[in-house]
Amino acid sequence: MLFCRALVVFIVCFAGSILAAAQTYTVTDLGTLKGDNESSAFWINNLGEVVGCSDTETIEGYPCTGLVPGQHAFLWSKSAGLKDLGTMSGGNVSAAQGISESGEVVGYSNIKGQPATSFYAFRWSADTGMVNLGTLPGGSSSAAFQVNSAGVIAGDSFTKSGVVNATSWTDGKIRNLGALPKSIFTAGLAINGNGDIVGESDFAYSPTFKSHGFFWNGSKLEDLGTLTGGVTSVANAINTAGVAVGQSDGAHTSGHWHAVLWTASTHEIRDLGVIAGGTYSIAFAINDSTTVVGYGNIFDNAAHAMIWTAKAGMQDLNSLIPSDSGWVLVNANSINNVGQIVGYGVKNSHNHAFLLTPQ
Repeated sequence: MLFCRALVVFIVCFAGSILAAAQTYTVTDLGTLKGDNESSAFWINNLGEVVGCSDTETIEGYPCTGLVPGQHAFLWSKSAGLKDLGTMSGGNVSAAQGISESGEVVGYSNIKGQPATSFYAFRWSADTGMVNLGTLPGGSSSAAFQVNSAGVIAGDSFTKSGVVNATSWTDGKIRNLGALPKSIFTAGLAINGNGDIVGESDFAYSPTFKSHGFFWNGSKLEDLGTLTGGVTSVANAINTAGVAVGQSDGAHTSGHWHAVLWTASTHEIRDLGVIAGGTYSIAFAINDSTTVVGYGNIFDNAAHAMIWTAKAGMQDLNSLIPSDSGWVLVNANSINNVGQIVGYGVKNSHNHAFLLTPQ
């Protein structure tokens, strides 16, 4: 805040003009599948089609942990509403993580006869239903996170040796993208229209979690590093221009993650800050206008969905919806090029998937 008394009139007028120009949103409750009371939306394409999962309330306090039998992947559209995508081969847990412009959905599901926590990547279409994408040779589990307009899928798979490597699938054929040196877990979390993939390589889980975000340029993984002095980073999304976002700690973040942006080509890292009064933030998605969404905490440590733009900085999305909506938006997972945002929030004491539409 500014307190220069000589500029009080200017500041009041300037602040008023910003507020008047601030983007606001209407909220749509995407609901749950029959018999469920919790849901979360993970991705939205440019046609406004949404994927996610629906389940029952969990002791973790947030939906879609992958541990509750009955959790199912869903596809939502304005015209058809919520559609249960089911599971693969008699499984009882699934989740849809990404959707292309052509309506091809990817995610993970368990299958009958395998351990309940062993998941397999799937591709779903209206014509084929769920198709098991398999694993790397000898692997016991895999997951698909995003699919681009060319049908190339980014994800991960266990290997025969028991480590997890980043993978891609093209025409149903899996490719091992490898891992950063000395990592024990690597996942391809996002892919853009050019086939660029970003994700994370984890090196240690205890006593200190250590990881680095990576960028796949089609032939090798590039270490994206961390904020100065940091030990962890994750790259969660990448737009058409090659700008990636995620989170990192650093010498100045007091041990907390801050949402970060890596520039295209040079991959210079930028700290996007936190919601006013908060101490941490995470960026989960970015559109082609370089608008970023995710979540962070506020003054009382409650998690709130956030949005970041170069012009306005980081804002609490709850301040941009009607005050009498009945919602507390907890997490924003995806934003499309129209500016629609999906995630989950609390309404009537339950977590529900939401769709925000710019007014």
